[in-house]
Amino acid sequence: MPDPKHGNLLYLNPGAAGNQGFHKMRTMMRFEINKGKVEKLEVIELGKRG
Repeated sequence: MPDPKHGNLLYLNPGAAGNQGFHKMRTMMRFEINKGKVEKLEVIELGKRG
């Protein structure tokens, strides 16, 4: 159900794409929005930090 205070938003956490932090693997997400629905969601590993 949409949050009326913040609008019709979708919040996604892509993981850790930067070089700092406690995560060992850098990650990101790629997806398509089609008619208001998330499709083709992928988690992509960018490689180890360091």
